[in-house]
Amino acid sequence: MTFYQFAVHMIKFIFHLFNGKPQISGLENLPEDQPLIIASTHRSMTDPFFLADVIYPKEVAFMAKDSLFKQKWLAKLLAKGNVFPVNREKPSTTTIKHAVNVLTKENLNLGIFPSGSRHTTEIKSGTAFIQKLSKATIVPVAIQPPIGFWQFITRKRAKIAFGQPIPFDSTQKYDKEMLANVDAQIAEQFDLLDKQLDPEYVYVPKPKK
Repeated sequence: MTFYQFAVHMIKFIFHLFNGKPQISGLENLPEDQPLIIASTHRSMTDPFFLADVIYPKEVAFMAKDSLFKQKWLAKLLAKGNVFPVNREKPSTTTIKHAVNVLTKENLNLGIFPSGSRHTTEIKSGTAFIQKLSKATIVPVAIQPPIGFWQFITRKRAKIAFGQPIPFDSTQKYDKEMLANVDAQIAEQFDLLDKQLDPEYVYVPKPKK
């Protein structure tokens, strides 16, 4: 058993014990025969853990903010769990290249949060550009997670919906306009999936401290 597999089993046990099984829809939208860019809303620190749980045994490598890698022991632990650092304000060429290699050489799914942060819902450029380089399919995901420790332990169940795949279109030129169009499709699906899960749901980002 790899460290990643062990970690996911531990996550499943802890999350199901304290929060119960999440409500999931649209798993059939995950193509079976290719690594995917799993583009998710980001509203809680638990989001990547829920994703790793529900798509298992598929494995996913996540981008995470580079400040988490300042401690050597934590950086080593995250690396064993297929997590790699990114400067959220200005992703480096090295980070983009690594993200593409995750999909094309390591044959893993790439987990990415297009907003870049829990403190905004604005879609940043980057996801579509990685699709351009990797030619991978994007699957948008909306997560309505428990917010904060109290909601988690009082079993406010997470709701997760996987949207329609956005395949790479080899007939199109992925110029600035096309990349913006892909980002717009992701944002549109986030809205549709949220309404599908709960028509009354509204996420209000907390200001960054």
